[in-house]
Amino acid sequence: MLLWGLVAVLALAVIGVVLYKTLPLLHPPIAERAPLDAGCDVRRSPCAVRFDSGGGVRLDIRPRGIPVVHPLQVEVVLDGLSPPRRVELDLVGVDMDMGYNRVALELSSVPTGEPGDEPTDARTLTYRGGAMLPICVRDRMTWEARVLLHQPRGILAAPFRFETVRVRQAP
Repeated sequence: MLLWGLVAVLALAVIGVVLYKTLPLLHPPIAERAPLDAGCDVRRSPCAVRFDSGGGVRLDIRPRGIPVVHPLQVEVVLDGLSPPRRVELDLVGVDMDMGYNRVALELSSVPTGEPGDEPTDARTLTYRGGAMLPICVRDRMTWEARVLLHQPRGILAAPFRFETVRVRQAP
């Protein structure tokens, strides 16, 4: 009986440590969140937000309309921000938990200092990657695409909301 009690306590301790270690990965602490621009629809055109502390993020997702279960090309442009350690796109269902859907974006262009490039005090960095939205049981789904910038002072989050509409095939 004592042995089973020790095994149960040890199992609970292991589960507790695993949860403690993985929680920041699933729900990272946000140092600053840019205000949401409800007037911009990333399904139709690129959208941009600015942080209160300065600097901005522009998000472009193609193809337009953002179809579900279809490869998406993502482009994030940072303006006036120091280069982050990592850039991720977190796709979150607003009204329904759709599970973990976060992708890392890769740096694709850096200013060279040549004529026509942005000045070095207002750097423009471009990150690209691929993503995919899962299918939902609802015909209409509201999503938040969060661009997560991992900076030394913490994570900066730039939110962009959009809706997807499932197209039903004719029988």
